[in-house]
Amino acid sequence: MATHKISVTVGNGSIQVEPDTLAMTSADEVHWAGTNSKQFSIVFDHDGVFGQRELPHAVASSRQRPRVQGRFKYTVVSSDDRNLKLDPVIIVGDPPTKP
Repeated sequence: MATHKISVTVGNGSIQVEPDTLAMTSADEVHWAGTNSKQFSIVFDHDGVFGQRELPHAVASSRQRPRVQGRFKYTVVSSDDRNLKLDPVIIVGDPPTKP
């Protein structure tokens, strides 16, 4: 199991995410970490990947383990300006098998 960090920078008029595409396994964990004091939420098209459609800032900042596999586009939404958004991707695959 690995823990992945997605860095989020919310600026005045822009959002940057690193990496913009994350490949992980269903055994891994992920959390979003702000690089400044501006907060954000994470919104998925469906509620399946982490059990709920929207992850508020406090939840997104804690470790999440995916519940399903697949390719998931999500939206980072600024808490200060709900119209300020960015759409990165998470790809969840099978965990490696142990011999």
